Amino acid sequence: MNFIIYFLVVINFLWSIYVFFVIYKRKSISIKENQVSQSNNLKINVTRFNPFNDLGGDQSFILTILDQDNTGVIVTSLHNRDITRIYAKAIKNGEGDNITLSKDEKSAIVKTIKR
Repeated sequence: MNFIIYFLVVINFLWSIYVFFVIYKRKSISIKENQVSQSNNLKINVTRFNPFNDLGGDQSFILTILDQDNTGVIVTSLHNRDITRIYAKAIKNGEGDNITLSKDEKSAIVKTIKR
C-alpha cells in the first residue's frame, strides 16, 4: 500500500514538473523573436532544505529555473512525515510575480542568480 502511495506521489511530481516546463516554454514563445534567441541561457539550481524542526535531514527542495532576465519559475517541494506538498510560483526579475516568497525560496533565487 505504501509503495502505491509513494509511486503516485512521484508520478504526480514528475507530471507537475512537465506541466510547469510547458507553461514556461509557452511564455517564452510569446516574447519577441530577438529576445527568444538569447533565452537559451537558463539558470537552473536545486536547493535542499529542512523547513520543519521535527523532521531530520534536508528532505524538501526548491527547483529554480530562471532566464537571463531572472524571470522563470520555482517549484518547491515540502516533505513532512505524512505528506509531500508541491508548489510552483512565477518569478519576474528575481522576485515573486504577485506572490509572496518564503525566506528559503528567496535564498534559492539569490543562489541561482549568482551562479
